[in-house]
Amino acid sequence: MTAGGPPDDALLRPCDVAAWLDVEEAWLARAIAREELPVMGFTSVGEPIVLAAEVRAWLRRPDVSWDNS
Repeated sequence: MTAGGPPDDALLRPCDVAAWLDVEEAWLARAIAREELPVMGFTSVGEPIVLAAEVRAWLRRPDVSWDNS
């Protein structure tokens, strides 16, 4: 990924988001499971696909909780 991250229109797999944000994939999975992060769709094997712009918007939301639970 580039220093600023992927372009807003990039479709990302959990491993892409984890590498971009330097977090564990489980962190993203929990956000998706809680329906806090919108999913654009799923791969044929059930892997969620998210839009980079949605990840940025989700990270900027005013009620961010950094508890990692």
